[in-house]
Amino acid sequence: MSDTVQVTILNRLKVIAGGDFTAGFSGLNLTNKVIIGASIGASQVPSASLTFIDTIEQQGRTLGRYLGESVYQIVCYAGGSSIEKRIQNAMNLAGDIQKAITSDRTLDLNGQTQDVIVNFTSLDGEEYGINQCGVSLIEVRVTHQSKFGV
Repeated sequence: MSDTVQVTILNRLKVIAGGDFTAGFSGLNLTNKVIIGASIGASQVPSASLTFIDTIEQQGRTLGRYLGESVYQIVCYAGGSSIEKRIQNAMNLAGDIQKAITSDRTLDLNGQTQDVIVNFTSLDGEEYGINQCGVSLIEVRVTHQSKFGV
C-alpha cells in the first residue's frame, strides 16, 4: 500500500533535514536527530522536529487534475555561548536545511511534486522557555498535482 503524497513528502523532508551539515553554514550534524511530530523544547541540541500543517487544494489546469499546496514546519535547535551566537547558529542551521531542500525543487520525488518554497525565522529559545538554544522556524510549501488530490 502506498502513502498519500503528503506522507511521502513528510518522510522525504525528514531525510533531507536530517543531513550532515558539518561542511555547511552551521557545521552541525542532524543525522538521526530529526523527529516527526511536535516536541516540547529540544530533546537534544542540535536537533529538529517536523510537522505537517495542512494542504490547500484547487482545480488544476485541466479537467480531472488538482493542484495542491502542502505546508510543513521544521523547528530546529542550535546551541551557542551567547544569545547572539545561538541565534546565528540557528539561522545557519536553517540555511543548511533550506539549501538541502531547495537543491532539488522536486525533493527528488519526480512526478509527485512540482516545486518547493522555504521561509524561516530565527529567535532566542529563551523567549519560549527553551534554555540555551537558538530556534529556527522553517516553513516549507510544496506544490503537487494529482488526479485525486492526494
